[in-house]
Amino acid sequence: MLQDKSSRVFSTQHQPSVVSQLKKLLCLASIVFANAVSAEAKNNPVIHLVTEHLPPYQIESKHEELSGFAVDIIKETMARSRYAYSLKSYPWVRSYRLAQVKENHCIFSVARLKSREALFKWVGPISHISNTTMWALKDRSIEVNNLEDAKKYTIAVNRDDIAHIGLMERGFKEGEHLYVLDDAKSLVNLLITRPEIDLIVADNTTIKFRTELAGAKVEQLQLIYEIENLSLNFYFACSKQTDDDIINHLSDKLQSVYQDGTYHTIIEKWRDKLTRPNL
Repeated sequence: MLQDKSSRVFSTQHQPSVVSQLKKLLCLASIVFANAVSAEAKNNPVIHLVTEHLPPYQIESKHEELSGFAVDIIKETMARSRYAYSLKSYPWVRSYRLAQVKENHCIFSVARLKSREALFKWVGPISHISNTTMWALKDRSIEVNNLEDAKKYTIAVNRDDIAHIGLMERGFKEGEHLYVLDDAKSLVNLLITRPEIDLIVADNTTIKFRTELAGAKVEQLQLIYEIENLSLNFYFACSKQTDDDIINHLSDKLQSVYQDGTYHTIIEKWRDKLTRPNL
């Protein structure tokens, strides 16, 4: 009986110490696991790709994956990389904001302007388009011989896109010369339905798809003026918070798409869609 009692006393006296040790071990294991997860996330982060509906570069379709010329270029680039990724299409304003403030968020297709240079880390080019142009309805009498002439008219532009930023860089003002939209899909529709809107700005490739989206035909429009030195060259870019190693890695993989002929193959696949209408 004495032996049993002393054993119970010994067990009771040492029990808090055992529990304490177990708690410490569990805490240490949690820290080690958390550090391992953190290191894994840092070394192999998920890259979040954001874009907008802009045929034929990015095309949204119900019950189908995002497609398009630029989508194919980016998917091929990511397939060659060591990173997992997500791909989402939002209105341009939202995608543009996300790619500026969120770590490991990248955007395409974004025009590379002087005023945007410091806003992103630039991975590389996706496409080269030589022009940005002003359009009006064919039955309107509008004459623009130089950019200053355009200030006599009201021009609808999409917020934070190349037309909006590029024209403001050239002295155009919101509310005076520019009517700014948050929804890119409404651009041509606004030109057709609102008589106070005289002009819109687009490139010669996307204008056909923009008119179709509005239920109209490109033949209803007339090309009024080409804006010099505002080339719509599309790029792949990431937030400033994204690690430089990621940027360099993605840049190398994008470059390899050009170097081995894959870029040319993708162009051929989309050539009919990329052809500009003869207006």
